[in-house]
Amino acid sequence: MNSKLATVGAIVLVLVTFVAVNMIAGAGLRSARIDATQGRLFTLTKGSLAIARLPDEPIDLTFYFSRKVAQGSPTFSAYGTRVREMLEEYARASGGKIRLKVVEPEAFSDDEDAVMAAGLTGLPAGPAGESLYFGLAGTNSIDTRETIAFFDPQKESFLEYDISKMIYSLAKPTKAVVGLITSLPLAGGFTMDPRTRQPTQTEPWRIVTEMEGMFEVRPLGADPTTIPPDVGVLWIVHPKGLSDGALYAIDQFILNGGRALIFVDPLCESDEAANPMNPAAAGQPRSSEITVLFDAWGIEMIPDRLATDRESAVRVSLPGQNRDAVPYVAWMQIGEKTIDRGDAVTGQLSRLTFATSGALRKKALGPASAAGSTAGPNIEPDAVFAGVGANAGADLVPLITTGTDSMLIPTTAIGLQPDPKALMTSFVAGNEKLILAARVTGMVKSAFPAGKPAAPASDGETPAPAITDGPHLSESKGPISLIVVADADCLADTFWSRPENFFGQIVGYRKFADNGDFAANGLDNLSGSSDLIGIRARDVAARPFTLVDRMRRDAEAVYLAEQQLLQAKLAETQTKIRELQSSRGASPEAIVLSPEQEAEVEKFQAELVATRKQLRDVQLNLNRDIQSLGTRLKLVNIGAMPILVAAGALLLAGYRASRRRAPRPPEGSK
Repeated sequence: MNSKLATVGAIVLVLVTFVAVNMIAGAGLRSARIDATQGRLFTLTKGSLAIARLPDEPIDLTFYFSRKVAQGSPTFSAYGTRVREMLEEYARASGGKIRLKVVEPEAFSDDEDAVMAAGLTGLPAGPAGESLYFGLAGTNSIDTRETIAFFDPQKESFLEYDISKMIYSLAKPTKAVVGLITSLPLAGGFTMDPRTRQPTQTEPWRIVTEMEGMFEVRPLGADPTTIPPDVGVLWIVHPKGLSDGALYAIDQFILNGGRALIFVDPLCESDEAANPMNPAAAGQPRSSEITVLFDAWGIEMIPDRLATDRESAVRVSLPGQNRDAVPYVAWMQIGEKTIDRGDAVTGQLSRLTFATSGALRKKALGPASAAGSTAGPNIEPDAVFAGVGANAGADLVPLITTGTDSMLIPTTAIGLQPDPKALMTSFVAGNEKLILAARVTGMVKSAFPAGKPAAPASDGETPAPAITDGPHLSESKGPISLIVVADADCLADTFWSRPENFFGQIVGYRKFADNGDFAANGLDNLSGSSDLIGIRARDVAARPFTLVDRMRRDAEAVYLAEQQLLQAKLAETQTKIRELQSSRGASPEAIVLSPEQEAEVEKFQAELVATRKQLRDVQLNLNRDIQSLGTRLKLVNIGAMPILVAAGALLLAGYRASRRRAPRPPEGSK
């Protein structure tokens, strides 16, 4: 009897202890964190931790989440908890610099008015048409406002980046200054009209108009020898014939911690100044490069070669009566398969257009490079990722590539009038991906080891431009941060947007590719801190139950097969009813059905009602089985641990009781 009471007491004690430990842990150990998830989903990266501590003055974040409305959707309900917990991590890591407020807006309340005033988007989701609000609004001490209109569960991998970017924008609210260096008329200009032979003004490229809404874009000219100290990012597009002074200014800017988004091109179709159809441009190159700097960084754009891709080729219409549409391998529409989904710049892009693009690769830094050796004309595709010497320079991390069905062709293969059919006929896949755009990071040395180049001699009338002042840097202060793209045509309006006309007036622009977003993301990412640049896509918290999904599919297969049979029977019954009704004809006598026909119609109508009821039962059984499966899994997951603990306690109590009942050896015996 005593042993039974001891066993029962032990079980009760275990259960009470279990509940008490959970209550104490929930109330008193909120700050304790052990992240045992795969990929440490609930732990902020070092970059995010640094950004959380960045604000000099407090930042107020208000998280709006319609929790009750989201209860009908497991996806939004679970993701809402995930977002709230991550925001709490930021507030906890900030040491009081981030003040978080969680609001559940009710319909027709002041909170809902505040949500709408903040610019957040509501999603109709409630049974009575209530809106699901799921966004974040932030303000700083000078009333700068930033918002995340809606947290999309499909973009969970970039949740940490989006929140860190918002906090950084509130902590550093001034617009980033972007210095534009280009030989193309991106900001507008003048061109010669071949019909009138008079100069006509051209509009700015759409890409510049959009960037000016996000940054302070400051044109620095085609060949600047100084870079203003407030410029944080250089935007270099199709650089041609840069002087030593300009190259040195860029070199020292990068070594001193400046960032750059660089677009070079082996054959720029948008370069009207070198258009072969223009007699004044005869002999002018249509290529751009900054080989001196690329050599110092350990990268190169493969000389005199274009990247082509058969799988991504854009179909173009050929001139002529038939207007045949054929794939043009030199123009590529890059899809998600060859875009880096883990980088914040490209992770949310889905389609990009590149035209007569080059290819980037790593280049060895060593005796061969120092001797001025260049790649010959016969370059194999498998050499694209090769070339790492003893002094490897910076790292080249691909952002955008071709597929494996790609090939390098000479720039001369395009000619004045490209022949898409001939290019397709001679195409031979190299089975290697070609790099179209990449991040360049790492410690590098100066392209001017001897120091400042001498200022060019004055012609007596024009004063010699000044070379950048300041101490010479022979190597970078820290890892450089660049994005290099082997195509400049991708920025032209033709390849990513087109105007919408209404009676001859442009009323807007329609984007058919993400080229503009790519440039905006690149400048935005580079204008942030090093901590923000280093944040990559994270794993998602959702972990689908593969067994549950398989059981669901099996159940649906059984029920759907039965459902298809019933639907076929339903259609057959409806057909027979229509045939009986149509057989009456148009005469007045035919309006009245015979008793046999009436009985047949009633029979079919009864079958129709019964079949529809069976269909409803099939769907009900399917939903019921899935819900039952979920309930059983919850019981197993929730109850397994207490049952195991109780079973362990029973075994321990039984073991101790059996030891007490066992006869003991006499004292003094061995």
